[in-house]
Amino acid sequence: MAVPFAGLRRLLTVALAGAATALPAAAQVSPPSYASFSERLPCVHRIGRCFDATIGGKPVEVIADKAEFDKLKALLQTLNSNVRDVHWVVRDPVPGAQALDVATRATTLGLPHVGDEKEEPDVIVYALDGQDLESESELVANSSVRINGQPVVTQQETLTQDFLPPGRYAFAIKYLGRKNWDRKWVFLTVAR
Repeated sequence: MAVPFAGLRRLLTVALAGAATALPAAAQVSPPSYASFSERLPCVHRIGRCFDATIGGKPVEVIADKAEFDKLKALLQTLNSNVRDVHWVVRDPVPGAQALDVATRATTLGLPHVGDEKEEPDVIVYALDGQDLESESELVANSSVRINGQPVVTQQETLTQDFLPPGRYAFAIKYLGRKNWDRKWVFLTVAR
């Protein structure tokens, strides 16, 4: 079940703006090195290279090893076929009361391309072990899709709880910058 979280206009989010200095040296491929990379447009593949994140104060780390990525990908396909391209992980278990505290900031690589944070990131939560998440249906305008100049309105399930029960999760975190956006799929475990 995938459920966005609503709180203080948090489709599961809290954010921090970041600063940067310069782009990495030419020909340097940002992690994960096994995934597609465009030196000219490093954020174009939307795999999370252009922003950093923390969940519950714990760092989101790249899955640098292709074998680890492939093993996790196979596991996730058995748990939820909607979860894909999980190139990131929180290595330590996150306490359930802090699991919805998501903070983001543009990386040095990403700042020139996505810009400073425009608004809080959107986060979609995928409960992978059948956790029962309290939610309510709501209508939300999607300004990125328009018909006759008007945003499309869609129905979504929004979390009504401020914690996550123990188990495995995938988060799809969308960083919304002033210039562009990027997405990071993250695997994490909420502590028992």
